[in-house]
Amino acid sequence: MGDLLQYFREHSTPAGISRIQFEIIPRLLELFPGRISLFQIGRSSREIEVLTFDEVLRRCDNSAFLARFGHHRTLFNILQFSSSYARAAISALILQLNREGRARFAGEVQAGDVILNLGGAWSHQHFGRSIAELKHDFGVRFAVLIHDVLPLTHRQFVAARFAPFFDRWFDGMTRVWDLVLTPSHSTARALREQLELRGRAVPPIRRIRFGSGFCLPQHSLRECARTHVLYVSTIEIRKNHRLLFDIWKQMISDYGAARVPELVFAGKFGWQIDDLKRDLQATRFLDGKIRVVENLDDAELAALYRGSYFTVYPSFCEGWGLPVGESLHFGRYCIASDATSLPEVGAGFVDHHAPADIKAARRLIEAALFSPGHLDAKEAAIRESYVPRSWRETAGEIVAVISDTLGER
Repeated sequence: MGDLLQYFREHSTPAGISRIQFEIIPRLLELFPGRISLFQIGRSSREIEVLTFDEVLRRCDNSAFLARFGHHRTLFNILQFSSSYARAAISALILQLNREGRARFAGEVQAGDVILNLGGAWSHQHFGRSIAELKHDFGVRFAVLIHDVLPLTHRQFVAARFAPFFDRWFDGMTRVWDLVLTPSHSTARALREQLELRGRAVPPIRRIRFGSGFCLPQHSLRECARTHVLYVSTIEIRKNHRLLFDIWKQMISDYGAARVPELVFAGKFGWQIDDLKRDLQATRFLDGKIRVVENLDDAELAALYRGSYFTVYPSFCEGWGLPVGESLHFGRYCIASDATSLPEVGAGFVDHHAPADIKAARRLIEAALFSPGHLDAKEAAIRESYVPRSWRETAGEIVAVISDTLGER
């Protein structure tokens, strides 16, 4: 749980990986009561804290902070930045002073058990070494979900400061993993290629199929008036928001602003997008035709999906592409790039374009906006034939794959 807890010390709303963890973990606990235990590792394998899921939820719950400051961007960012350091220091102190943690862990674990990491522990400086020590001391095996290897295969789209952390983590993983899970065939292929390129042994690699959507109270599922086209993603160079900016600018010029709906970017600003930010500011966000919304809770995000005509996802590369599945889950057609894993998510209900092909992307967007009956036909196909996969099924598949590959203890 360490990487998940760290993420929520620094952020208030889930991104892709943390969203996936929060969908899978409670289903594992529901499906296999008494078989799943949660813990986090501190600076070394000597610092361990066994956790209940209620404790995890409490530490990850930023709803009060989000409700109070979430819509004041500058103040929210300042307070979140300062509080993350204090919370990290407190967490580290708790792990250091928790003398009973490793003893409790030792009392629960048995030889042959499997440590499973579903997140991204690359910020943990000694994660690989800690796992190696736990394997040696307790006779456990280690399985890890590799969401992507983009920092190795698409380094130009990754923040420079992040790459060394990932390199170190990946090298550590190659020394300790017994089983690798991936969400897509694309990621599995890329992983094998990177291991062969580095002369490393290839472990058992098994694809597990992700679920779609997220749980909401029933009253949050009502229909909304449709007003916009939606892109759910951190605003960073890899996600290719520039392509959409250029298309919307062209369409406003060709059709007039009245005929072009609002384009909503749901996500925080990230890295390597200074030129995009300058153009957004210079054009006053295309005179209001582009809107950026951050720090949304799940109900607000669901309302954006339901209030969209359709969604877009022109990313240059992905390990999976969770918002594509979310779009289909909410019954909304999606236009996405054909890069890496994205064709696997769409399952035939999504139309694709090359990420740099602005003409092809514009043709698909214009057809959805202006061709009579086109969008209705796409949505009818989703309603009639799309079968969403549940996160409960994903959790069951993970345990089945671990048992089949590593054997029951």
